[in-house]
Amino acid sequence: MKKLSSLLLIALFAITSVSCSDNDDVATIPPVTPVASDGFRWTDSISSAEQTVNNPYASNQYKTIFATNTGGSTVYEINLTSIAVGTYDVMASGNAFYYRSTTMSSSFNPTSGSVIITANANNKLTGTFTATGSGGGVTSVSGSFTNIVIN
Repeated sequence: MKKLSSLLLIALFAITSVSCSDNDDVATIPPVTPVASDGFRWTDSISSAEQTVNNPYASNQYKTIFATNTGGSTVYEINLTSIAVGTYDVMASGNAFYYRSTTMSSSFNPTSGSVIITANANNKLTGTFTATGSGGGVTSVSGSFTNIVIN
């Protein structure tokens, strides 16, 4: 019994001598970065509102990115020398950049810009683009494509 009393006394002493202070460090949880939605998104200098299409895709055979709407109206056609991960100058030989929306009187003609492909995996293509130029009242465009299907 004396042993049990000693053990209880030691346990009581251990429990009461360990305590939490009022200023314990609180774990900081980093903010979650939202994942970009799949698809093709852009803005142009006429409208700052983000625009989308319902049928974006890339062609492996032609190394082209298409952003079209139902019915086949092409909004973007970006021809590149490759659709591998990398940076492509839209004015370089072998590359072409076409943009025209239904509200524009003529197509946009870039004078500079680039397409940056950041991922090409599992038949999906991801990247960004930007261009400056003129045509149809537009002086600049920029956007992104995320996990668009490669045909």
